[in-house]
Amino acid sequence: MSKLINQPIELERSGDFPLSFSFGQNFTIKYILKHWREAGQWWTGEPELFVYEVSTNRCRCELHFLPDTGKWILYRLAD
Repeated sequence: MSKLINQPIELERSGDFPLSFSFGQNFTIKYILKHWREAGQWWTGEPELFVYEVSTNRCRCELHFLPDTGKWILYRLAD
């Protein structure tokens, strides 16, 4: 089962590799399972984003990175 979160997070990185983030608890990223880029609906002004599906010490998560703003979003948690 997955839970839609869609909240900003502070992500710790080593170079380009995401290491961990906090969202009520600490999540340590073990693996990047998939990653891709989504162009968004550019005709409506929606920005490009990068999507990372990661495995953490607690669960699988979907993280979004918005390069225009430099912000990270915890989009979804999956049990």
